[in-house]
Amino acid sequence: MTWYLSFIDPGNSGGSVTIPESPPVVISPIVYECPRCVACFESLEARRDHFFAAHPFRKPAILLRGRALGNAGTVVNEPTQGADWLLASCESVCLNGEDIEPAHLFSQLTELRQGFHVLELTNQDAKERFELSFCISELEELRHLENVFRMLFTDNDLNVDDIRRFAEACSSLATAKNYLEGVCQYLYGVLAKDQRGDTQLRHTQYKERFNQALGALRYVNRPMAGTIRAIINFSCNSFAQSAGVQHAPELASAAGRFAAWAGKSSTGVLPMECKALTRLPIDHATDQLLGWMTLPAERLTEELDGLRRACNSSLWTAEDRTKASVLWLQHARARRPSDEVRRMARSLLNDPIFASYAEQVLENTTQ
Repeated sequence: MTWYLSFIDPGNSGGSVTIPESPPVVISPIVYECPRCVACFESLEARRDHFFAAHPFRKPAILLRGRALGNAGTVVNEPTQGADWLLASCESVCLNGEDIEPAHLFSQLTELRQGFHVLELTNQDAKERFELSFCISELEELRHLENVFRMLFTDNDLNVDDIRRFAEACSSLATAKNYLEGVCQYLYGVLAKDQRGDTQLRHTQYKERFNQALGALRYVNRPMAGTIRAIINFSCNSFAQSAGVQHAPELASAAGRFAAWAGKSSTGVLPMECKALTRLPIDHATDQLLGWMTLPAERLTEELDGLRRACNSSLWTAEDRTKASVLWLQHARARRPSDEVRRMARSLLNDPIFASYAEQVLENTTQ
């Protein structure tokens, strides 16, 4: 049956026009479709639960030798092979602004030796940017630098002129610039610390030079560079990082003993009979401390007065005086009056590294 409605149309002299009634409107149920697949759901909550369960959020990633690289920047300082690299959750690749096939990325990365490169990886969920700095030195240049170093500095007196000659002789080694910078900064730090060799540097500048050397040598994987880093760490009382150096056994042994006295774990200490790679220039205090620590216990007992003078020397840094104090305590607490031992121990109670050791000495001498 069809229903009709009538109303007066003023434009039709008062007549009426019959208009058929509209059919009833049937409202279709709302369907929520997944943006990733053909699945449909009756509610937003159901679609949300499905989306996070079936399509978890994934960032694209790149791994070098099994380690995921971060966005803050990565330094590559050793040659790589295609098998060293791995992509994860990646659909498209852009290297230095140019789109490339993901399958071709690894071969291009293995060819890079120097310079700053930007890698962008994209998938359905995200786009990630990675900054890669390649600083791969040529082996021949590294060896040449070390040969020049040995000719100028091994067992020779250190001075400013020799450092300048070293820098000039190695200035053409383009891929070894970080190595050269780190070695020179270390040598200047030694001169500043000892105030010798015609240096114009102030004594307080030695730590600044040492820190610059650590920064420059951070990614230099050479025995001499590792030994220099260990000497600097030992000078700054960072013993755990110095105890494992393989080419300076006296330094490794001393650092391991100080780490043990400080209650810190360290890598294995090398035997003293291991032959060192070379004799690097070191500051007077470090040389004196290492010399004392190689002495037998009976012989070191005869050096206690010299150790005590070093503990109070204004020419030594606070870190070196602390090492001298600990070494003195270790050998004097059974040989010197307890009052003298306690005074020395109390002087270390505020030291951030050896406070616990000092408390132990005080406890033992009080009993």
